[in-house]
Amino acid sequence: MGAVAEGAVSRPWRASAEDAVRRLAAVTVAGAVLGVLVGGIGGRLAMSLLAALNPDTAGVTSDDGFTIGQFTLGGTAQLLGATWQLGLVGAFFYAILRGLAVGPKWFRVVSMSVGAGVVAGSLIVHTDGVDFTLLGPVWLTVGLFVAIPVVYAAALTLLAEHWLDSDGWSARARLRTVMATLLLWLPVLPLLPVLAGIWLGAEWYRRQPHLPGLSGPLLSWGARGMLAVLFLVAVADLVSDVRFLS
Repeated sequence: MGAVAEGAVSRPWRASAEDAVRRLAAVTVAGAVLGVLVGGIGGRLAMSLLAALNPDTAGVTSDDGFTIGQFTLGGTAQLLGATWQLGLVGAFFYAILRGLAVGPKWFRVVSMSVGAGVVAGSLIVHTDGVDFTLLGPVWLTVGLFVAIPVVYAAALTLLAEHWLDSDGWSARARLRTVMATLLLWLPVLPLLPVLAGIWLGAEWYRRQPHLPGLSGPLLSWGARGMLAVLFLVAVADLVSDVRFLS
């Protein structure tokens, strides 16, 4: 959905909704594709490397239910399906937060990717189970599973913003085609009405002339401040986990 432009309060709701759907379509396709490519294929390569470095763990079941050192068609399909869904979760958060990005393009890419990577990494890395206790070295295992969401977020920012240009495919395609891409949300369908509700609330707010703009400094910098706190908490949690595992 992204940031809602200020000022065009007289614009019909239908036109604003169509623009929002076209923006969401671009972010959706980018998130799903990159989830499979970066998370699925990248994750498989990372696990292959760690399995090769830790031959004594062959046959052990990982925390995600995969057998280390064994690569089957069913397991690969399961991994790609899971990362497709995770890619859509990433698209969900990107659609909500992209309007908070500031600065030149390179800074937006770095801040979005590092921020997302560290927060996601702090959720992935844990001090129990198999993945981070038996697979080593710790710096490589942790580094790989932080690098994957960093690369995903950087690629999502670049690809989504490229497609969101005025001449991008989602702006030029027929609305029926654009709407069809939203079927990609079926595996995580409950997130779609959440996005719709956020957009409706933001659009209604934007149309109230007596309320401060959504892009005003108080609201936008307050939200950025909360994200900064979340980032620092994630860094502290990640450092604590690495120290425990080392």
